Amino acid sequence: MTDTEYAKTIREKAMVANLEMNAALTTEQQAQIGQDFIADIVELSERGIGSETNDD
Repeated sequence: MTDTEYAKTIREKAMVANLEMNAALTTEQQAQIGQDFIADIVELSERGIGSETNDD
């Protein structure tokens, strides 16, 4: 995946997380959404997506 595709994926995940945050009824739900978003980004990074040497 290219850096551009990586950025697009993060942007899409951020948009979804933002919509979920707006719909969340409690701060606990908001906290979980934030944690899930961070975990998704960490997973992308750990797989090396965004690396110019990765040809996924």
